Amino acid sequence: MTFWDFCAPFYDKAEKTNTAYNAMLRLLRDLTPQGASVFEAASGTGAIGVFVADKARSVLCTDISERMLDVARKKATMHNLENIAFSARSIFDTGEPDGAYDVAIASQVLHLIDEPQKAAEELKRVSKNSVITTVPLLKGLRGFFIRPTVGIWRFFGLAPKREFDAGSYGQFLCEIGLPPSRYEVISGNMPIAVAVWRKA
Repeated sequence: MTFWDFCAPFYDKAEKTNTAYNAMLRLLRDLTPQGASVFEAASGTGAIGVFVADKARSVLCTDISERMLDVARKKATMHNLENIAFSARSIFDTGEPDGAYDVAIASQVLHLIDEPQKAAEELKRVSKNSVITTVPLLKGLRGFFIRPTVGIWRFFGLAPKREFDAGSYGQFLCEIGLPPSRYEVISGNMPIAVAVWRKA
């Protein structure tokens, strides 16, 4: 069992301890064009896909964890969503045609993987118009809540490959080929950066 399989049943509760999380969901919905086709990589329990589905024409949520996707499927059923689908896929090899989707979303994943540039290239390939990424800004955070929380995730097997503050994440995106045309930081006990890369 992988880390993601293990934490699937309580992942949503853990995410909601971050006071920036709901604002991130609202911003991602605002950034999703009306009637867009949406591809989401590393979708986890489908919180984003479900949240934007009523605005999108179609949504495909992908993740490497079937247990995460099972939680996502239950959410879609609970909300009577018929324009959302789920599939176990790698962020590095989505199996989708070039430009198959208006928007590609990869939330809170690029700091966790060994080859973020390879993932960025795949996201750009499947997107017709834009790629939206988010990341928690962990670098330099202090306080009673933050370090214990990050420590617990590390204890259970989640070890981020890199940590960012607002400035270094923007630089990182430029380095991996996703220079943002829009960049916002959502404040909270664990701030989240949201960036949009658009095709020329």
